[in-house]
Amino acid sequence: MSEPFKLYRLQQIDSQIDQINNRLRAIEVALKADKTVRLAQKRKEQSQEVVKTDQKKLRDAEHDVQAQRVKIEQSESTLYGGKVRNPKELQDLQNEVASLKRYLSVLEDRLLEAMISVEAAEENLQADSKLFEKAMSATATQHKDLSREKESLLIDLDRLEGQRSAATISIPDEDIQIYDQLRRSRSGVAVARIVDKCCSACGTTLNSALLHAARSPNQMSRCDGCNRILYSG
Repeated sequence: MSEPFKLYRLQQIDSQIDQINNRLRAIEVALKADKTVRLAQKRKEQSQEVVKTDQKKLRDAEHDVQAQRVKIEQSESTLYGGKVRNPKELQDLQNEVASLKRYLSVLEDRLLEAMISVEAAEENLQADSKLFEKAMSATATQHKDLSREKESLLIDLDRLEGQRSAATISIPDEDIQIYDQLRRSRSGVAVARIVDKCCSACGTTLNSALLHAARSPNQMSRCDGCNRILYSG
């Protein structure tokens, strides 16, 4: 087995490992993101706050109406109780009752508006709660699928790590050092296959001497364009 082939095989394994690690990172981001759930939860919480605010306004309106009715009952009781006989005082009481009743009408209108607002807010909260539950359900399904994929990828990664360890045993340390350095400086690709007399990584056309050297089983040839290790196939 030629040295270029060993390095090319190592490159294939490392490329697969890189792909798996990239996918694992993406899965971790997806599992932590939950953007849809967060937005749905925020919308639900906002609707809950609106309901609380409108319910307080409704309670206040109910209290105001009840208090106004009590005032009217007290004034009417005084007016019709027979204790007040002075005509002017009776007229003042009648005017007061009439004024209280007019304001009661205003308060009852406010109460009706508050009831309508609470009903609308509760309907919005119900709709937003359903959207939140739907988002949670969809996310749970997605997380389940992603978790299964993650487990499968980790198994593949473990297998590839074993293959990598086996592949590096027969490669000289100095070649591994060159390979690793190229991997760091060439976006993870240290070995390029020769395709149609060109470097498949950078597209440089290779001269005859370099093509001939690349066919040697014991010689490491490098591309003139990108300096990657060449494998003739």
